[in-house]
Amino acid sequence: MLDVRLTLETDDGALIYRRYDGIVYAEPDVAARVAKGKAVKPDELYFRVTPRFETGSERYRWLNRLIAVGVGQETPTTVEYQVYAVL
Repeated sequence: MLDVRLTLETDDGALIYRRYDGIVYAEPDVAARVAKGKAVKPDELYFRVTPRFETGSERYRWLNRLIAVGVGQETPTTVEYQVYAVL
């Protein structure tokens, strides 16, 4: 289970608070490879998040009303997300 909270600063200086819950699941052999820093294929890992955004910026106010889902992937050095707006 994930519970992540952070503040992003855009290149134009706006602050956006981002929080998300999620689930990461892998079979034990895959989880062991991840723990050792080994690469795994995206289809070997169930990694889903539901990000929410909050900002006082007029330019990015639309994010306050956005419902999104994301698919994550772990690499040996990073965690990457593809985030999709639900329209």
